[in-house]
Amino acid sequence: MDAILVTGGAGFVGLNLVEALLGRGEHVLVFGQEAALPEPAPTRFARLSGRLEVIQGDVRDADTLRAVFKNRRIGAVFPFAAVTAGPAREAAEPHLVLDVNLKGLVNTLQAARDAGTVRRVVLPSSGAVYGESAYAHPVLDEVATPAVPITLYGVTKYAVERAGLRLCGHWGLDAVAARIGATFGPWERDTGLRDTLSLHLRLARAAMRGEAVVIPPAPLPAYDWTYVKDLVAGLLALLDVEEPPHRVVNLASGFDWAPVMADCLEVLRQRFPRFAWRHAAPGETPTIAWNESRPRGVMAVQRAADFGWRPRFGPAEAYADNIGWLLAKPHPGLG
Repeated sequence: MDAILVTGGAGFVGLNLVEALLGRGEHVLVFGQEAALPEPAPTRFARLSGRLEVIQGDVRDADTLRAVFKNRRIGAVFPFAAVTAGPAREAAEPHLVLDVNLKGLVNTLQAARDAGTVRRVVLPSSGAVYGESAYAHPVLDEVATPAVPITLYGVTKYAVERAGLRLCGHWGLDAVAARIGATFGPWERDTGLRDTLSLHLRLARAAMRGEAVVIPPAPLPAYDWTYVKDLVAGLLALLDVEEPPHRVVNLASGFDWAPVMADCLEVLRQRFPRFAWRHAAPGETPTIAWNESRPRGVMAVQRAADFGWRPRFGPAEAYADNIGWLLAKPHPGLG
């Protein structure tokens, strides 16, 4: 059986992807800077039918990556190692962000090219590539909506997408780029490489501590969220399709969560009775920072449906599943 390489596999999305791959019996190679996965991943993953190898290394080190491919037969690659930088980090460490996010990708693709065994590369793009267009267009379409990234992270993700597809075309690697929407769910934690944790994790932490929180005034800005289990199902669809109908595809929920956030907060309040929430009064500063102050367009998901994928977790289902995860012991989510 050919192995599947996941760089950055110890990160938030990476762990969910690795778990799903192992659950269907795959041989999975996790490549990253840590020598072991965080608890309780080793225990949970050992119960699954697949085979797991954890390889310590840095995607900026091309020699180490070449050795990984030389010593194993690898059939697919998820080059997901990245620094999800906030404003402070991108100002202080731009070279780190560029080197990991872009140079690390090129190193990985070169090693895959030289191996000659890789059937599919799933490139990790992001909804951040839409940038300013997200505030000017109600629907964010992969073809019709211009990519105008604002953040250095968004710029690198657009470069990953475009450079990755270009190089894979030159080198005979079959690639598809996933524009990943804002995501939350199991395995989310502070890894030191992801500067902004999701709103939903921050709210859940407050609820579990029994805090009273103040959120921004109504109406909340439009924003679409994706539950990580839906995202992973979409990534697997991109891996499995024989002939990709599109080379760039949004993976997102496809709807605005702002109108249902009150319902989500009520789910937390019912589960954690000491938790309370309310909207800020005029002039009052919220105690929970929102991800956006301006309404954003919703990422279209019609092209993703052409891969046979549709999200199945609505807000209520996502919150119920995520609360169950956070209450499981041990878990890394409350750090």
